[in-house]
Amino acid sequence: MDPATPTMRIERWDPRRDGPFSERALQQKLEARGFVVTLRTFPAGAVIAGQPQDRERLAAVISGLVKLTLDDDSAILRDGDIAAIPAGASGRFEALGAMPARCGEAVRPADSD
Repeated sequence: MDPATPTMRIERWDPRRDGPFSERALQQKLEARGFVVTLRTFPAGAVIAGQPQDRERLAAVISGLVKLTLDDDSAILRDGDIAAIPAGASGRFEALGAMPARCGEAVRPADSD
């Protein structure tokens, strides 16, 4: 991967820091950072290729198992994981396993600049 290419950052849910994990707690954590959250459920086996965006966005897993690929960088995300996708990057999401993946997609509002 080109060193100038931004990479995703992964943050794992830490109950000592973040408290008990729940869908609402994860949504509140993202909203407290100034993001607007859209909740989505992806069927098992779904593959979604995202388009590049002009803003950083966050992908958070509420339940299920998701493989996120950004250029040559891949990560497996599970309950409570948050991946930061840099501006200009496009991600590929794969819902792994036999269960649907419940996720939160978070973006900053356009007027927050």
